[in-house]
Amino acid sequence: MLDFLQSRRMRLLWTALIHIGAAARPVSGKELSGKLDCSRRYLESDLQRLAQHGLLESRRGAHGGYSLARSPYRINLLDVLNALQDGQDHEHPTSSCPLQQRIVLPQLKQAGDMLAASLADIRLADALVRAADAGLVPASGRTADFSI
Repeated sequence: MLDFLQSRRMRLLWTALIHIGAAARPVSGKELSGKLDCSRRYLESDLQRLAQHGLLESRRGAHGGYSLARSPYRINLLDVLNALQDGQDHEHPTSSCPLQQRIVLPQLKQAGDMLAASLADIRLADALVRAADAGLVPASGRTADFSI
């Protein structure tokens, strides 16, 4: 998981989400692939997966493209990671070894839970503010999400 977080795929997708979140209109896959200097085909499959998981909206047509399906305050790195890893076969640990059952597996679960909590705290909204403050994207006119 740690390798995946630092992968080119994850870097491109998080960057694409920042561009989409900062845009005043839907952003086409062609435009995103140009900004990110990557193949449109490479990027589009992951963007579609994010749309299937309710993070993005995808519109076809001349004025189509991708836009956020929910507030950037409600999109975080854990959401993106979960969407990309959905459908992959995850091993469910079973072992008759008492050391693994009582010590190793609980420690690994604790580490996974801590990592998931940290990823959930990294929100797209924070990335948008930082990117706008650095002059890398236009400031979006989005307001805080106070809904419960």
